[in-house]
Amino acid sequence: MSQPNLLFIFADQLRYSAVGFNGNRVVQTPVLDQMAREGRVFDHCLSSCPICSPYRGQLLTGRYSHANGVMDNEYQLFPGQPTLATALNDAGYRTAYIAKWHLGYPPYTPEKRYGFHDFIGYNNGHLYYDISYWHNEEGPFPMVDYAPFVETQLTIDYMREHRQQRPDQPFAIVLSWGPPHWSPLNNKRDYGEYPQEYDIYDPEEVDLPGNVPVQLVDFERKELADYYAMVTTLDVCMGRLLDELDRLGIGDNTIVVFTSDHGDHLGAHGMGKPYDAWMHHTLRGSKATPFEDSVHVPFVVRYPGKMPGNTRSDTLLSSVDLMPTLVSLCGGKIPEGVQGRDLSHAILGEPGEEPDSVYLQILGPGWPTRTKWIGLWRGLRDHRYTYARWKDREGMRVLYDRQADPLEMRNVVDDPAYADIAAAMEARLQQWIAETGDPFDTGRRLPVTDMLDLGQRFTNEGWYDQAPKGYVEALLRKSPE
Repeated sequence: MSQPNLLFIFADQLRYSAVGFNGNRVVQTPVLDQMAREGRVFDHCLSSCPICSPYRGQLLTGRYSHANGVMDNEYQLFPGQPTLATALNDAGYRTAYIAKWHLGYPPYTPEKRYGFHDFIGYNNGHLYYDISYWHNEEGPFPMVDYAPFVETQLTIDYMREHRQQRPDQPFAIVLSWGPPHWSPLNNKRDYGEYPQEYDIYDPEEVDLPGNVPVQLVDFERKELADYYAMVTTLDVCMGRLLDELDRLGIGDNTIVVFTSDHGDHLGAHGMGKPYDAWMHHTLRGSKATPFEDSVHVPFVVRYPGKMPGNTRSDTLLSSVDLMPTLVSLCGGKIPEGVQGRDLSHAILGEPGEEPDSVYLQILGPGWPTRTKWIGLWRGLRDHRYTYARWKDREGMRVLYDRQADPLEMRNVVDDPAYADIAAAMEARLQQWIAETGDPFDTGRRLPVTDMLDLGQRFTNEGWYDQAPKGYVEALLRKSPE
């Protein structure tokens, strides 16, 4: 078999700084650290739309959120788009998606799987001891253990069965773990749902960054200790997967990627969670801001014999770039209409054109039933600066010089010393808006949410019955029946 297998794994809400291979001296991630020594780490991997469903839409389509239809949580992909799965199917792969989906509800008929031959998972939920799974149209099947352990075993079982039944066909598996995303209905602490044998971190010894307000320090130390415990459970799972690849004799011919959909503030900049009603809505982000804690995610790839090991890359890699890059690495044809860049040369350590920046966007309030959140904004990030401006929030703008201010504590957008930089970043942002066809500044907007009106559709209309009369119609400019 000449084509490589692909095992693409991503955590939910894991920020760049929360793994050992990125310099964290507290969290224990020995397997991922070894994978980094065997592979290549990208120091500038960014979530272009740092919220759960939009990231998944970008991963599958290689298109920005305004172009693919998943503009916020609970929205569908626009129909008829090629996806990562369809492109790899065309290249001869057997494709599977396992665990958290967040792109639609069961049963998972072919049109709901967006090209994947097999779907084994659930739509959404972060109660890690209370999840039921579907296999395509069959289900639900209740879980029997901690969710990442179950999903890791499902992946191992799938690889074993594939090797037995289709030994000459490559597989491509996307595995989406739920942790370390918080559990909103947890009776313990928000990040406390994990096997207690991994409760090994002393809150007083965690590396709390200096951008957490003093009023939140004690609370966030406890949260971060639990967050690290969940990261360690994922590292254990990664070890099982890598061991299984070797046991099956396919480790040397499998591209393995580990990354995350977006980060987590964990109190940085005073940010709380969406359900923290005691906080001002602009602080209830948890993610979805231009801050590093939100957009900057870990990314490590291992491809034995085909790429340099124990290396790091400073290429700017966006979530929109992942689909074309993976398709190219697997020998497939990148479909027309893909907006992301093929950066496979950067994976392989070869010369090639490098992006000058990454385009960032938030298009909605985080959920259809929210009317206010952290705002609607567009921005960009390069190797030194982060710039963003809002459609709402009185046109607020931010500019951070991360070289001088790595914790992004000082907004210098109105500092005369940065006037030329601010102007240049705004000009580049306008280029990004034009290049991507984003109607951010000019498009018609929906009532209630102020989202762009681009014909987006909800994944499930079941919650209509629970919404106030006329609310959903206003969200989508529908006429009440």
